[in-house]
Amino acid sequence: MTANSAAMCRQQEALHRQTAAETPFANVRKIALRAASAWQLQAMEAAQREAGGAPALSAEDAAIALEFLLDDDIEEAPVEDDIAEENRASRVTAARLAPKDDAGMPS
Repeated sequence: MTANSAAMCRQQEALHRQTAAETPFANVRKIALRAASAWQLQAMEAAQREAGGAPALSAEDAAIALEFLLDDDIEEAPVEDDIAEENRASRVTAARLAPKDDAGMPS
């Protein structure tokens, strides 16, 4: 994974602050200021990373990444159960649709 440089983050922050300052629309200003704040945080993290003083992920980012990994693990099991259920349902449907003899048994 390639991380953004502090300079690039500061450039993006400045761009969004300029957008917020120039727009006549309140909703655009609000979004641009939020984006600028996010880029400001990224710039600070990138500066720490470039100085060799911080890990690649902040504690908050690491917690979010872990949460996604755990969610993926939890979601995988039900998918397998769903496939097994679909296979069972297909067999039942096939048995119901199969030709039957005079006694009602599949032929």
